[in-house]
Amino acid sequence: MRRLDGRTRSILTVAAVAAAIVNAGAAWAYWRITGSDTAQARAGHAVELAMRGRSDLDRPLTPGGTGDLTVPVTNDYDFPIRITSLTRGIGNVVADDEHRDRGCEDVVVSISQDRFHVSWNVDNNTIGAFTIPGGLVMDPRASKACEGATFTVPLHASGVRLSP
Repeated sequence: MRRLDGRTRSILTVAAVAAAIVNAGAAWAYWRITGSDTAQARAGHAVELAMRGRSDLDRPLTPGGTGDLTVPVTNDYDFPIRITSLTRGIGNVVADDEHRDRGCEDVVVSISQDRFHVSWNVDNNTIGAFTIPGGLVMDPRASKACEGATFTVPLHASGVRLSP
């Protein structure tokens, strides 16, 4: 058996460290490319979406009245999802430009419940549209300038991943 001299030992040590670093980098790159959350590979994993709903164009809101909430859901994931609940999202409720120009600037519309329990399935890479009857309420003290406006409402959706 032959002994290695100091120079050879140093070269082999550097080569071993370099190989370990390259392998660790490759593993990290694979993890990033294939998706860091391998737990999402299973159905039932939680999905959260921020979205915007709007008042129903065919049933305009009036002061003190209720109206339907139309909710388009864009599923950009590569797997189908089921939306299970909706709550008020972050941001302001706003009227369309025409009504804002007339003076409808205060937040006069809100969702009619703190949480809506729904069961909406949306296939992967598609858009679905859903309606919550009576989902919006206009404050009875709302300005006449707000009557008939189309309102955009920030929403937060919770759901789960479905099996493909």
